[in-house]
Amino acid sequence: MSRRVSAGLALVLALTGTLLLWWVFRGPSTAPPAQQSIEGLAQAVSVGWTDHHTTVLDASRSADALSALGYAHGMQRPWTVTVWRRTALGTLAATFGEGVLPIDRHARRLGLAHHARRTYEQLPAPTRRRLQAYTRGLNAALQSAEVRRRTPFAALPIAPQRWEPWHPLAIERLWAWVSTDPSVFDTRDSTALQAADRRFRRWLHLHGQARSIAWAAQAPADTAGTVLFARHVLGRTADPVLQELELRRPGASPVLVASIPGTLLFPTGTTGTRAWAYLLDSPARVTQASVDSSAIHRRHERIATASGDEHLLTVRQVDAGLLLPGTTADSTRLLRWPGLRAHTDVARWIDLATLRVDSASVPAPTQFHLFGGNGLTVDAQGTWTVHGQPPVVEERNGTVLIGHPPWSQYQADVLDAQRRTGPLSPAHWSQHDSSAWAGAVLPNALPDLAPPSDTAPVLDDALSYLRNWDHVYERASIGAVVFEQWMQTYQSAIGRRLSATNPAYFAGPRRRRALRRAVDTLTQRYGRDVRRWRWERMAPGRRSFPVWSADSLVSVDLSPFATTRYAPLDRPGRGHASTLAGGPSRVAPLPLGAAPTHWDGWIRSGRPTLTVRRLRVDPSAFFSRSLLPQSPPTSVSVPDVPITRTTNLVPARTGD
Repeated sequence: MSRRVSAGLALVLALTGTLLLWWVFRGPSTAPPAQQSIEGLAQAVSVGWTDHHTTVLDASRSADALSALGYAHGMQRPWTVTVWRRTALGTLAATFGEGVLPIDRHARRLGLAHHARRTYEQLPAPTRRRLQAYTRGLNAALQSAEVRRRTPFAALPIAPQRWEPWHPLAIERLWAWVSTDPSVFDTRDSTALQAADRRFRRWLHLHGQARSIAWAAQAPADTAGTVLFARHVLGRTADPVLQELELRRPGASPVLVASIPGTLLFPTGTTGTRAWAYLLDSPARVTQASVDSSAIHRRHERIATASGDEHLLTVRQVDAGLLLPGTTADSTRLLRWPGLRAHTDVARWIDLATLRVDSASVPAPTQFHLFGGNGLTVDAQGTWTVHGQPPVVEERNGTVLIGHPPWSQYQADVLDAQRRTGPLSPAHWSQHDSSAWAGAVLPNALPDLAPPSDTAPVLDDALSYLRNWDHVYERASIGAVVFEQWMQTYQSAIGRRLSATNPAYFAGPRRRRALRRAVDTLTQRYGRDVRRWRWERMAPGRRSFPVWSADSLVSVDLSPFATTRYAPLDRPGRGHASTLAGGPSRVAPLPLGAAPTHWDGWIRSGRPTLTVRRLRVDPSAFFSRSLLPQSPPTSVSVPDVPITRTTNLVPARTGD
């Protein structure tokens, strides 16, 4: 047999084997169907799916559009909304065992489901109808065979259950709670509750919203209008969170929104004439007060487990807030949070997306209740307005940035510098890794670092990289590692973070001692070869899949998938909390650790545009991990993505 024939035969066998593997691992079809009937629809609705995971809804009525929205959420994020719903309702232990009882107790203590049901019962009829329309579409997707055949439901003893119209209000409360400051329980009298809250957030891998920002910038020559940018920091979850949709209706401009599945929350979007970006934060605090025992309302919750046991939980609350356990009635600690009352922001979000009830008897809502309402809007003329009371508002000539301390001021400095140097380029600016904080601190700290003659070679090398560092937190940066560890060591020594405005405490001897200790720490951690001290190693961007990463809590055996398909995603770290690109910080870390998952989106004023950049990975896709690039994800213009598949939603016939 000739070599040519042998090579051809080998190629045929290889192709055949590849096709066989693809056929074996692809599983049954889970693509959306061509047609789906839904109860309550007045007219047919078209749902277009794209290869970039965005959705296009064509509807004539707002109620039908909400049913289509629910269907899109249920078809594209069924596992995510299932986990969130069970978490919010406090029913995880019924499936996963007693290991997750503390999470259920925490959800029940906060009353995420209890107060959601109370809120729904008090809503005006038009708002209830909107929630009913949404859940009808969501249920149609969750009950479909295409969803039930997907890996999480096929691998675990879980089947999607029907949603009640008040369930989206429970998910709304869940999101409001994870958007609070997690240090609210950082008190001596609430240690147990603080531990439960940390476990609750880590179960979901949702945290770090305090690093979210929004900014607007005008072109110097006013030729490109105003750009509105939003970054929503979403913790450590590897599951996609926000879902981008385009709603098209006859005779109206398209509505482009980033939505939270399972809810009617649209934190960023545009109607063409108005664009908005709201930070997801919710006010909560713990106070000490004297409570009259006769004013205490007690609520009893029964939590069932997979073994059939029941656990009783008693919750004590007064009108002012939730009584934390372990304190006395004479001098107790109260949790004050708007989610403990019968409130919802659904009507406000619906109004933003122009999906509100067309009735003069129902006035448009003007404020938020569960969320802080801190945000930016830009009108068609490019004029911006700051809403609420953002903790930080940095307004310069032609730019404004809102966020949280301590880094927003430095991000605003970089934004201002970028606007002065060139045309509006949100795609480029939002990936900028240069730190105004490091640029302000390092020049003042370097002069007295001349080492003595007996300096070790490793310290000499570290000093060389530090002196030549350009203040950019890129992946391969060694100077960034030395500077960050140096600042962290110095802060631990004197109890305060160094800034350009307080250099007096950074005396030469302290400076040198801190650097020596920092280099010793880096040597122990990464070895004596300074060339291996790279920022991507010091600040890795690990993301985890909820549930699958909690095998120590879950009684179900997750190992076949938790160590393979749903194993954590490890990506090289880049950026810093003081840069426009965002990122981690060793000097001022987040309470629950790094939050590498984020969503970036930007809109140009007066145009129906929404461009997004986010990491999306489908664990069930063929070779999805091998093909996942290590570079930042590319930008996607939502209105310009072609539709590759369509589902026609039609009114259900009587008897269907």
